[in-house]
Amino acid sequence: MKKSLLFLAALAVSSALCAQENQNFGREDVLAAFKEYNPAALEKAAQNPAYNDLLNKVAAAYSAPRTDANQNELIAMVKNFDNSIRLQAAREEYFNGRTLQVMSGEEINALDQRVTSQLVEVVQGVFDNTLEVKNIQIKRYKDQLKAVKKDDALSKEQKKSAEADLKARIKTVKAEIKALKKNSQQKIQDTASVYFSEIRSDYSDWQEAQLQQARAKELQALQTAAHDVKADNKKPVAK
Repeated sequence: MKKSLLFLAALAVSSALCAQENQNFGREDVLAAFKEYNPAALEKAAQNPAYNDLLNKVAAAYSAPRTDANQNELIAMVKNFDNSIRLQAAREEYFNGRTLQVMSGEEINALDQRVTSQLVEVVQGVFDNTLEVKNIQIKRYKDQLKAVKKDDALSKEQKKSAEADLKARIKTVKAEIKALKKNSQQKIQDTASVYFSEIRSDYSDWQEAQLQQARAKELQALQTAAHDVKADNKKPVAK
């Protein structure tokens, strides 16, 4: 979701925009998340201009309300940055391989198997990162729980309510981790299969679009040729 940066002279309007901006996670939050949860990506960005450009585009485009759920999503996005690139690379490999098959008429051995294996590795990486994010979430709740217990500004009732809420959240996340781990390898295989089916479907749609474009160009060429022939037939015969 891209944002326009409006530099307004009116102080009141500028202040309102700043207040609204602070309510959302933005570019600086994304870069801070990379620094904390995926510093290897920043190191790679410092050495690879194309990678750096992509990372900065993602950071500049990111915007989401400052909620607990969105904070978890932000951490997950940052940790899975390379997995997203690998997913796109697997998609491009399939497109290129299938296109080569169509053009050459020759089968590329084990293309489907190779791409599927890549997808399994990507999904496994996403799964591992998801568990890490869940554990980070639990740690954050535990830290908040400690802070609540030490907060003398809260009444006894307020502390009791806040502690109960945080303990419930911890319990929920632990249950989510348990559910994720159950039959995890089968889930990973199934998810990879879904991704592969989507890639194959996307390729079929792309191939059909390419065919339609080719037919349109061919029809246009035929119409142009017919128009030229018609125009030539109308030329006066020299006497």
